Amino acid sequence: MVKTLLAAIIFVGVAVLLLGVNIFFFHRPFPDGEISTNPEMRKRGIKCAKQEELEMLAAQKGKKLCDGQFSEACATCSLNPKK
Repeated sequence: MVKTLLAAIIFVGVAVLLLGVNIFFFHRPFPDGEISTNPEMRKRGIKCAKQEELEMLAAQKGKKLCDGQFSEACATCSLNPKK
């Protein structure tokens, strides 16, 4: 039992080390997972659910999309006209 637990801990440690080689050793930045600020997702036309919902509501009501006053997340949202 102890040997199996030790082997599992070593295996998980090696896996984490190998998955993080670019970040730990080459000091490359961690990939940006934020949909509204990731250039690759923008290029592919992928939008966050909040943005899609606001666009849909604005199209239905004929109003502007966002005034940037909802929360701190509005500063990076692609709907914010002030950014």
